[in-house]
Amino acid sequence: MKKKLLIFTLVLSMLGIFGVLGAVEFDLQAFADTTKYNWENYIDRNLYRQDLLTRQGKLQLYEMEAISFEGNLLKSAVFPGWGQFNTKHNTKASIIMSAEVLSVMGAYYFYNRSMRYHEKYMQADQLDDINTYWSKAQEPYIYSLLLSGLAGIVWFYNIFDVVQSANDYNDKLWLDILSRDQDAPVRISPAGIQVRF
Repeated sequence: MKKKLLIFTLVLSMLGIFGVLGAVEFDLQAFADTTKYNWENYIDRNLYRQDLLTRQGKLQLYEMEAISFEGNLLKSAVFPGWGQFNTKHNTKASIIMSAEVLSVMGAYYFYNRSMRYHEKYMQADQLDDINTYWSKAQEPYIYSLLLSGLAGIVWFYNIFDVVQSANDYNDKLWLDILSRDQDAPVRISPAGIQVRF
């Protein structure tokens, strides 16, 4: 019973507080005063509305064509160079992709070569054969480690660069949208088609 009384008292208190806040008088004159926006008449208000609609249209075009950092980062994390291709940095993407593929393939090749000599080393029973196969297994293994490290460096650089590439792409996209809007005699926007003479 005490809990119900406490809850009922809290609900009434909340309603009383919201009732007092809601009782504040709304100043319609201050809300409807257009001079605070520097609109002297309906023509100024209409020009402002047209400018606002134009800017909203440009922003919608930008949002449709812009590249997201997260998606681009994920693409490059999965396959280095993919994000750079997405941002139209094709030369950089080709270099990153080639360096990554070649270093991974080289590391795999030298690792397999090292393992073949290592198997022969494990099966050898003559001291000269043991020493020969051990030394032959060491050099390709070191090359494999070096190429694996190079693949890691290329991958990390790729991740760093894809953020820069996406940022550059989005900056150029915004400037391109602004220049398309100024130069085009016919504009297609989300609001419709406009023709300039």
